[in-house]
Amino acid sequence: MPIRTVIHQFAEVAKFFPERHALYADGRHYTYRELSALAQGIRNGLVESGFADQRRIGVLTGDDAATYASILAILANGSAYVPLNNKHPQDRNARIIEDAGLEVVLASGRQESAGHIEHALPVDIEVMRTRRLDSDSRASSSLDLADIHTDSLAYLFFTSGSTGRPKGVPIYHRNLNSFMDVVLDPEIGDYRKEDRFLQMFELTFDLSVVSLFAPLCIGACCYVLPEKGIAWMNIVTLLQEHELTVALMVPSALAYLERFFDEIELPALRHSQFCGEALPQGLVEGWSKCVPNARIQNVYGPTEATIYCLVYDWEAESARAEAVNGIVAIGRPMPDVSAYVVDEGNVPVAQGEMGELCLQGPQVTDHYWRDPEKTAAAFVDIEGVTGGKAYRTGDICFVNAANKFIYCGRADFQVKIDGHRVELGEIEHHAREFAGRAQAAVIAVPNKEGTSGLHLFIEDYEDVGDALAEYLQRKLPAYMQPRVIQSIDHMPLNLNGKIDRQALAEIAQR
Repeated sequence: MPIRTVIHQFAEVAKFFPERHALYADGRHYTYRELSALAQGIRNGLVESGFADQRRIGVLTGDDAATYASILAILANGSAYVPLNNKHPQDRNARIIEDAGLEVVLASGRQESAGHIEHALPVDIEVMRTRRLDSDSRASSSLDLADIHTDSLAYLFFTSGSTGRPKGVPIYHRNLNSFMDVVLDPEIGDYRKEDRFLQMFELTFDLSVVSLFAPLCIGACCYVLPEKGIAWMNIVTLLQEHELTVALMVPSALAYLERFFDEIELPALRHSQFCGEALPQGLVEGWSKCVPNARIQNVYGPTEATIYCLVYDWEAESARAEAVNGIVAIGRPMPDVSAYVVDEGNVPVAQGEMGELCLQGPQVTDHYWRDPEKTAAAFVDIEGVTGGKAYRTGDICFVNAANKFIYCGRADFQVKIDGHRVELGEIEHHAREFAGRAQAAVIAVPNKEGTSGLHLFIEDYEDVGDALAEYLQRKLPAYMQPRVIQSIDHMPLNLNGKIDRQALAEIAQR
């Protein structure tokens, strides 16, 4: 059965508001007419090149208008887009191309001139080079749309897998529609066509989906973070110079901006949201002074549950009381999402007890791409719960007396030290408290005896001697004391802006 999707909503906006700004990229604004015309030209290119029948089409990621128009063209064609990071090595992208069954990848002229095509794509994949939009007042704002069905694939993202092979997460239009219906509900999202949205995410990170389509579905404008320059300073520049009103960011962005909080003033910002990793309470308290008119929210969700599915409205006093280990709570499920905290046997636990968070509902996909073994492990039946499979997130939570979900850490961040189960987030919390820094990370490092010791990294903190060790001794039992405390100039981050713990492990082993 055909349905009304995000691309249908974009096409309607382009028809009725062709001269409104849709996208800011390449240092200029593109109207809905211009962006729609560019997307239609790329779709025509798919037809002319014989690729219109492809169900999945790759996109080499970039920060230019042609790349974003390529995503629109693929969806208008009734196909699913599969983003390929232009900075990833050929081997990784080749595995994704093979797993996704791609026959063609779209790449812009800018990607070619920057050498990204040669670096990121194997020679045996067909590359269709998209042309840049030439400003033409006669360009049509009409975008031809194929029939799209509920069970049609919208996008296929590949995340890091524990085996080293990327893990495919398929999101269908039924999943994406369920998410967008809630987010764009005026009583929930309160977004307006006059809003200006920040899009800070690399296109293989699923938060980019909402940062792009929330504005394009309502007639607002999406502002793309440029790849060149220092990312965190580019964020401030966009926020200030264009008086952006909606900003979804990863908390790591705040960690780098913290030193400038006294100088940053963003009175135009109406919505300030955070997602992708744990949000430190102390950090957001400082940020709140920079955004005096903003509604601040901590939103939570894994890629498997379509972007985010729990929301916490941040208020200083209540958030401080509900934080655990200095981390802001993740709140309550969005409409149509059911959330459960379960034990190792998939049995719901009592209120107040910790367990693994499971998610169920139309936003949640029900499998990994062509991987029945991983699917069976992650998508499970919960005892006493109907409605189909639920996704085990790997996040440890409990529900407080106000029925809010409280985030306690990752299941894979729990380690065994001398037989004791240790929550690494608790150590990181106390280290941040002492050092006055938001960036602290603990990893377990195997030693020659076959056991593990704790290695604490503190960002840009020179006094890592006895004072911090003595402080942690007063706060933590002996088995939770780090064997090594190391200052690091800057935490290594992955392309999604999260702390790269594998890189830390490599540093610790040197």
